[in-house]
Amino acid sequence: MTALRARLHLIPIPMIPTRWMHFAAAAVAIALAAAPVRAQDAGARDSARTRLPGALADTAAEPPARHRAIDLTAGGVGISIGNSRRVTGVRINTVDHQAERVNGLNLTLWIPRRNPDLVVTGAAVGLVAPRARRIDGVALGGVGVLASEVNGIGAGGLAMIARERLRGIGVGGLATVGDHGIDGIATAGLVTLSEGGVNGITSAGLAAITEGRLTGISVSPGFSYVDGEVRGITAAGLVNRTKGIARGVTLAGVAVVADTLEGITAAALYARSAEMRGISAAGWNDVRGVQRGITIGIFNYARDIRGAQIGLLNYVRSNPGGLRLLPIFNTRFGAR
Repeated sequence: MTALRARLHLIPIPMIPTRWMHFAAAAVAIALAAAPVRAQDAGARDSARTRLPGALADTAAEPPARHRAIDLTAGGVGISIGNSRRVTGVRINTVDHQAERVNGLNLTLWIPRRNPDLVVTGAAVGLVAPRARRIDGVALGGVGVLASEVNGIGAGGLAMIARERLRGIGVGGLATVGDHGIDGIATAGLVTLSEGGVNGITSAGLAAITEGRLTGISVSPGFSYVDGEVRGITAAGLVNRTKGIARGVTLAGVAVVADTLEGITAAALYARSAEMRGISAAGWNDVRGVQRGITIGIFNYARDIRGAQIGLLNYVRSNPGGLRLLPIFNTRFGAR
């Protein structure tokens, strides 16, 4: 995340205040601060300190759990009420602590404590927040969902956080996070954040942020940011920034900025790239290198061109002196 902050300041147009990137996670932490919640394991604690301040970042040692439960089972299958280690069927408990395996439904009534080995196959439901190493199936939390891996469907009232990879569908009232990437669909009221590649669709009310390759679709009424190659569609109501090659369709209500644009680009005010291949329509098309294709706008600029500019004023820096700035149309003139 520190590297992301350093890169964002290079964008020469208004970008997201970086404090918003942590806002959703901080809200979860504040909501859970009333009780001591421990980090899942030593490897996850560093991530927790960065993303989850307060109670969720508490790394103090704790005593072994007391596994006391009333088991209404036959042949190891049935209903368990209490902090049982392993259950096949329905497990109902107030505070999960060092549980290990649930095949079926795990219902947690309050804030879980440390569960570094817990794997839930079926459904993990928490009135506050289910917490496990891995959840395969459905994860639902009134405040949030916190797991190393989520494979299936996860939804949290404030945040849906997968410390490793999110595979399936993730929904967060404020934020959805895949620390090591997202495969599937991630949506949130404010921010979706993938600190790895995305294969699928991300959508957020304020910002959709991908630190890695995006294959699929990224949509936000506010900002879209991809630190890597894009293959697909990115669309933002305000600013669309790709730090890499954007292949496909790149759209923005205000501005598009990319290292390289390939395909179709449209922005109401400004489209900038080091290299452009395809078609770009914007109020100001700013190609700092070679333009291969067509730009349409009020003012079009290219350092060099293998195509055409159509607009009120068109400037090709590499053209001979009298042919650099032309109205209506410009292209390559002279042998180079």
